[in-house]
Amino acid sequence: MNTIILEGGLGNRMRVAAAAYAMARRLAASGQSLPFHVLWLPQWGMHCRFDDLFQELDFSSFSLRDARGIERLLYARAKATNLWLPRLAQRLCYRHLILSPQIYFLQRDGFDFEAWFRRDGTLMTAYRDFCTWDDALLPLLFRPCADILRDVDARAAAFTPHTIGLHIRRTDNQQSIADSPVELFFDVVDRQLAQYSDLHVYLATDDEPTKTLFRQHYGADRIQTAPSAATRDSVAGIREALIEMLLLARTSHVYGSAGSTFSEMAVKLHYTPDGQPSPGTTPLTILSRK
Repeated sequence: MNTIILEGGLGNRMRVAAAAYAMARRLAASGQSLPFHVLWLPQWGMHCRFDDLFQELDFSSFSLRDARGIERLLYARAKATNLWLPRLAQRLCYRHLILSPQIYFLQRDGFDFEAWFRRDGTLMTAYRDFCTWDDALLPLLFRPCADILRDVDARAAAFTPHTIGLHIRRTDNQQSIADSPVELFFDVVDRQLAQYSDLHVYLATDDEPTKTLFRQHYGADRIQTAPSAATRDSVAGIREALIEMLLLARTSHVYGSAGSTFSEMAVKLHYTPDGQPSPGTTPLTILSRK
């Protein structure tokens, strides 16, 4: 089998899973239908299970789910605290292994990932995608739990016909801080407000002072934000991040921060009222002074 272990944050995991499914379809189209198992393990920065957020998928030769039982030990991230034993076990169980830090350099050097997966018996850990994939795969693979969709519906009820989304990434993302200053977002809101008196803004940010700044400038009635501070070290925090993604997707236009995959993933997550995947992409503009 081919096994891929998802690493990184929510947006990165989505990209890797979409790449894995695209690769599985590419191999199947060429007559080599190999099973792909894409597994989710909680790690630093992603302290929740897959089924806390999404419905597990089990297609004929492709599965996307939480690691179970012994898998949680076998596919754990190898580190000093576990004596690097998972890496030893992985090398014993799989003939071919690619680790996440290698992917960038392999891509740079023109590595043939398709030929590598054709070998079968492969294991990859990844936080970046390794082949092209279609945007429509995201809502197909990642179907939010019903209670998350209910929360999205309830909050989106405040949207007006002219609701825009802002994603202002701060805290640990130096590129977003440097290239996408808050003044660029103020300019967008000012221009939109000059056109639409009923302008409503959904502001997704990991920075509480930024929420306060926008509310003070435009009023709490016009600026809508998450009710709690962003955090990636709890199930509730990750669920809130997904809700914000889905709310951004329902706005008429998203203005995002440089160097962050969050808004790039959000604009592709369209669903019907009953939670089924729906085609479409919300327009996205990355605000950057470069």
